[in-house]
Amino acid sequence: MAHPVALALLAAAATAAATAAASAWDAGHTIADIHPRTAERHPPPMADDLHTRYMDAAATWRAHQANCTACQSSPRCEAGAPLFERFARLQDAYLTRRRST
Repeated sequence: MAHPVALALLAAAATAAATAAASAWDAGHTIADIHPRTAERHPPPMADDLHTRYMDAAATWRAHQANCTACQSSPRCEAGAPLFERFARLQDAYLTRRRST
């Protein structure tokens, strides 16, 4: 078993190497470029706009539901129904897009 100090030094060296490699990549590419190694490990990022709208709709619906006793049961109030519908549509679109990539 390795000594804890040796493990810490190895971790620091690995971090320094990764930082140096990232800096070398950044020096020759724009911020919009995707590092080839990152693209291999992770699927392409989702459209931030869709995710942002989905999260905003979820937060808006949760805030309304927390303060509206009518929306805490099955039938939704007149103001809550469109909020929930928007949240549900955006959630469906986001999850469908996630599954297709």
